[in-house]
Amino acid sequence: MAQINHIKDLYENEDLSLREISRKTGHSFKTVQKYAYQSDWSEDNLPNTEPQGYPVLGDFIPVIDEWLEDDRKIPRKQRHTVWRIFCRLRDEHSFSGSYSSVKRYVRKRRFVMNSPNGGYLPLEHALGSGQVDFGEHIYYDGAGQQQNGYALTISFPNSNKGYTQTYPSQNQECLLEGMKRVFEHIGGVPPRLRFDNMSTAVVQVLKGTERVLTDGFIRFMLHYRFQAEFCNPASGNEKGNVENKVGYSRRNAFVPVPTITSFEDFNESLWEWCEKDAQRPHYKKKELIQKLWKDDEANLLNLPEYPFPVFRYASLTVSKNGFATIETNKYGLSPALSGETVQAKIFFDHVEFFHDHRSVGSYPRSYKKGDEVYDWTQYVSVLCKKPGATLHTRFFRQMPQQWQSLLEQASGKERKNALQLLSEIVSDGNVSLCDDALELAGENGRTDVDSLRQCYYMIAKKEYRPNPLQLSASPVLN
Repeated sequence: MAQINHIKDLYENEDLSLREISRKTGHSFKTVQKYAYQSDWSEDNLPNTEPQGYPVLGDFIPVIDEWLEDDRKIPRKQRHTVWRIFCRLRDEHSFSGSYSSVKRYVRKRRFVMNSPNGGYLPLEHALGSGQVDFGEHIYYDGAGQQQNGYALTISFPNSNKGYTQTYPSQNQECLLEGMKRVFEHIGGVPPRLRFDNMSTAVVQVLKGTERVLTDGFIRFMLHYRFQAEFCNPASGNEKGNVENKVGYSRRNAFVPVPTITSFEDFNESLWEWCEKDAQRPHYKKKELIQKLWKDDEANLLNLPEYPFPVFRYASLTVSKNGFATIETNKYGLSPALSGETVQAKIFFDHVEFFHDHRSVGSYPRSYKKGDEVYDWTQYVSVLCKKPGATLHTRFFRQMPQQWQSLLEQASGKERKNALQLLSEIVSDGNVSLCDDALELAGENGRTDVDSLRQCYYMIAKKEYRPNPLQLSASPVLN
């Protein structure tokens, strides 16, 4: 700066010409001219730390960009390092430049890609991003009774394509199971998904966009590597595409009111409706939704190596009657577990119970209020000690019809023996053979318990008959 100040002083105060200053200071004419004429000396202009061009790397930049874009779809552990990019350029594309030039460009490119708006055209919705919401509808169950169902819809605003799966509740198991099924059906994961502040995902709404999320939702989000965005409270318009898609699917896929006896089977049929609906033109872009979907599909993240098992654990105490309670509904376990603590794996459609790491029961999950779900096979061993109570139990009518008749006609020791045989059949895991043993005994005109046991053994236990000895010759006396 001292020499610059000297040039300026010679020009301003001593009235020397530019050439005289050049001869006196030894600097070139252009250097003297630059500082003599300069009027703005502030440091407002930042220096360039990045190269403005890449003379050697320039032809290879499209290849690097393609690799970096593909990396966005796969887990971080398998993405390109700078060194791997350099090696591939050298080995596959005959790149003769330096590692440092590759490193400078990759660092700059990644910074642009990770910026909120860097590297993208000003689109209304990012490609591949989706919105998620539940919509209520009615359906008829197997008994013809009207029930409430909840259709989970994931829509993609860019193409207006949507996928719908329905469940008996809006709980976390149904939410995550529905999202998982959509991910597996489309063969990828949306990089960003927008939700409202549903309690199954959000524990607490903080200031701005900050949220406290449930543990189950966080694990699911980390497993599938998508980013979750949440609307402001009472701002459904912030995910207006899925709001419209929920109403559209309800008016079309659920009219007339469907009969649902199996959510698994009904949801399979919904895939066909979703794909067929994508053959119509986009409401604004006037192109087929399915054609626009190709751009969304190309920007999906890859599915993880292992699927996410959707369930939650709960520790429960078994009542004196052998019931474990989940959300006001009681599930019958063996009365021998009275007072014990069992662990429940709660799925959206069934519940599995374990005691000391051993399975002690599995039931379809009930979504009623105050329902009792039990299995007569859990109580047969206890009935052997109290045969007189058999006809008065709530689960008696669950037993096979022929055994109900047999136990009603029997009494005293005969009923106890029949219950012991039934308990043996259950413990062998041969409940399906209960009626077969009775029918075989009836065909032979026998109804006593010993004959029933013999018939059961004939059906369930294979008779062992050794093969005859194969002698090479007749025996000879010595």
